[in-house]
Amino acid sequence: MTESPSPHADAPQNGAPDAPSSVRRTLRFFRHFDASDPWIGSRSSLSPRDADRFPGDTLAATFARALCKRSAIPVKELFEAVETFSLCRKVIRRPSLADLCCGHGLGGVLFALMEHQVERVLLVDRDRPPSADSVLAAAADVAPWVAPKIEWRETQLNRAQLEPGTAVLAIHACGLRTDTAIEMAIESGGPFAALPCCRPHNAHPAPMSLKNALGADVAIDVHRTYALEAKGYRVSWKDIAETITPKNRALIAKAP
Repeated sequence: MTESPSPHADAPQNGAPDAPSSVRRTLRFFRHFDASDPWIGSRSSLSPRDADRFPGDTLAATFARALCKRSAIPVKELFEAVETFSLCRKVIRRPSLADLCCGHGLGGVLFALMEHQVERVLLVDRDRPPSADSVLAAAADVAPWVAPKIEWRETQLNRAQLEPGTAVLAIHACGLRTDTAIEMAIESGGPFAALPCCRPHNAHPAPMSLKNALGADVAIDVHRTYALEAKGYRVSWKDIAETITPKNRALIAKAP
């Protein structure tokens, strides 16, 4: 199997602190983009004419152009995936990684593409959408080492069994599925990262007093943080640009 290359210049430098979103002017990954550009949150599909937005010969830029060529996914979902990847890559890269409720699977594919030490990526979703094949085909265009790392598993989330130590990624785990992903990470003992969306305000067991005092979205993520830290995890809250999505808080947990 061809070895994947070392991380490229699109990634943030070691030790660089995150600037507050109110003052950050560029993205963390494709740094030539202005974080205030509304295009990065567009629900329109990438198209071949967008390829010029990703100049250069880095692996990341080449892969982005391949995604554009195939009109693989919406613009917004590209930037959600790459920015979340940039936030959590150093914490959750493990030989085995599971992308839960993965949809098109771009989050997991980025780890297979960019992280040499990630040897196996399990993509889990109830249904495999056509966009998943487009993402894999784009990866195959530029990185022959990706396909041997990928395993797709079409199944209910609670039926997916993870090997001990598997890292868990959950970018598209809506509602209580994020909480299920947390439980699965704790059970496997691996690190965890999520970009929660569609928080279930009424159904979530976070205390109503916190929901009333802090707002339901914050209270739910506080509850999730307590659940992880009670098991020895160290949790960080990070954010991606609000122009990509207003549901922009990522939870990143180092394994005990």
